[in-house]
Amino acid sequence: MSKYTNLASFIIQEVGGAENIVSITHCMTRLRIKLKDNNKVNKEQLESNNEIISTQEAEGKLQVIIGTHVGDVYEEIIRQTGNHDLEEEEVEEKGSLINRFAATITKIVVPTLGVLGACGIIAGLNSVLLATGVITQDSGTYLLLNAMGNACLTFFPVILGYTSAVAFGMNPFTGMILGAILIFPGIADSMNDGQPLFSIFAQTPFEMAVHKTFFNIPIVFPAMGYTSTLIPIMLVNLAAAKLEKFLNKIMPAVTRQFMVPFITILIAGVLGVLLIGPLSMILQNGLQAILTWLISVSEILAFAIITLIYQPLVIFGLHWPLITLGLMEFAAGGSSLIIAAIFPASFTHMASCLAVFLKTRSTKMKNIALPAFLSACFCIIEPSIYGVTLPVKKRFAYCMAGGLVGGSILILAHSPMYSVSMGVTGFMSFISPVTGDFMGLVWCVIACIAAMAVTFSLTWFTYRPGEDGRNEDDVLTVADKANQSEIIASPMKGKVQALSSMKDVAFSKEGMGKGVCILPEEGKIVSPFDGTIEVLYPTGHAIGLKSNQGAQLLIHVGMDTYKLKEGLFKKHKEQGMKIKKGETLISFDMSTLQKMEYCLETAVILSNSNQYLDVIQTNNSQVNYLDELMTTIDLKQVDKG
Repeated sequence: MSKYTNLASFIIQEVGGAENIVSITHCMTRLRIKLKDNNKVNKEQLESNNEIISTQEAEGKLQVIIGTHVGDVYEEIIRQTGNHDLEEEEVEEKGSLINRFAATITKIVVPTLGVLGACGIIAGLNSVLLATGVITQDSGTYLLLNAMGNACLTFFPVILGYTSAVAFGMNPFTGMILGAILIFPGIADSMNDGQPLFSIFAQTPFEMAVHKTFFNIPIVFPAMGYTSTLIPIMLVNLAAAKLEKFLNKIMPAVTRQFMVPFITILIAGVLGVLLIGPLSMILQNGLQAILTWLISVSEILAFAIITLIYQPLVIFGLHWPLITLGLMEFAAGGSSLIIAAIFPASFTHMASCLAVFLKTRSTKMKNIALPAFLSACFCIIEPSIYGVTLPVKKRFAYCMAGGLVGGSILILAHSPMYSVSMGVTGFMSFISPVTGDFMGLVWCVIACIAAMAVTFSLTWFTYRPGEDGRNEDDVLTVADKANQSEIIASPMKGKVQALSSMKDVAFSKEGMGKGVCILPEEGKIVSPFDGTIEVLYPTGHAIGLKSNQGAQLLIHVGMDTYKLKEGLFKKHKEQGMKIKKGETLISFDMSTLQKMEYCLETAVILSNSNQYLDVIQTNNSQVNYLDELMTTIDLKQVDKG
């Protein structure tokens, strides 16, 4: 049973049952459900569940806001309802055809990168052992390590059969079988056995020989088979997913378990070999022809363009098609210059982060630069891009310049990669697994050092404190900004404690919302943001504020202070008034209250915290007026990401 089985069942029940669901999809934090009858929804029941943050209606759909684990809940609902439909308009909302294609490639390829990299490291290790004479090609050690290092790419269509099936919302085991059909042992040799019957697209880059037929329909099967390929299984499963969804709608429930996979595999398998496979070969040959032509015109220009556009593409999430092209090149020839050309990119970000880390005096900036540096070591450059380089655009340009230098060195030296592995673990991938030649590794080291030297020196010598136009202490990653709704400043000076430590259980149990407890050191409350006074209690012991960005803050001084007569708390503003950050709102005589033996624990609570994905409290144990106290993580902002 899934961790979210009960929650999924609860949601299905409270939206009117599975029969009331027309279709369902999800974004980063919320389910989007199109219903036949919205009147059947029990919103009160939904929102009473502590695993559901909130509900709302938008664009004719019910949105159930859950959090970042929404994908798991979605999958469980799909499992229970069998509803795999995605609405056409939902797909359209995701942007242009290019953006949707990039997003699909990302969904399918990204889950495989871990095993791709792992196998690449093993293949590189095997090459090192072979080159140094520790093992020989006929040894059992070499054979076993070779199998480990090449298993992923050899059976890549099966792996992608699973990930693409998940991406397209179909049975992943059906997807794996369709991938296995394309690489069935001996099928390539058998399909290309004997003299060709005829050729199609003769004397063109798209020429393909026909050796066999399927009920007199020509079969075009690549001589090397579909091992290591990406595009064919993606297209096969795209068609299979649509067929499977159609069959699930029309087939009786009692026959679906066997008949739907049977028909899907039969039709999609035949369609894949007879039509989709050859079309993907045409596409692949066309892309290869364009790349070959561009390289023939100017290899330096071609790869200079590749190295320059790679890092900007990462920003928009469009780099996976480029990596896919590199993997296609690798599959065709056993090595890739495209992936080699972009290999130094992560090292430029390491250099930029290191330079900023050493230069800056800001603790916060150091805390951003160091983790970004470590991530870049393993070719995860997004933290660097969004936290260190892109906020100061010239730094990003320096990384591009360094990447161009490093990539150009590898291209001029014609040093391809022989397996797929990036970052510091990828150096061994430049050693030829056939000859054991080390020169590729040597050139790779030279290229990465040069790339890092260019980026580091440019970043170091042009660095200026606060050059992004703000105090470095205020620098946040773009990812943080995407998630951050508002910073709530401290309205008081004093010691910070967890809300759970308060004696007043109304606050300590977070029944009023999330927040912190402050033990005041001065008798004054100032406005933590620009906004409005929503509520001001007559005694002045408590005040409710609303910021211009929507945060609702309750500041409650002391325990049982509601019993006090008016006058002990001086009100400097009135209810309904507009306020500016830093303005004094309330003042009080701490010594008098302490003599009266009142506990002055002050609750600073975000009363609408249930509208946010999270509320992050300061780690500081002491705050002054207007120090950063809390940061809201806004569901709407996350959703836009």
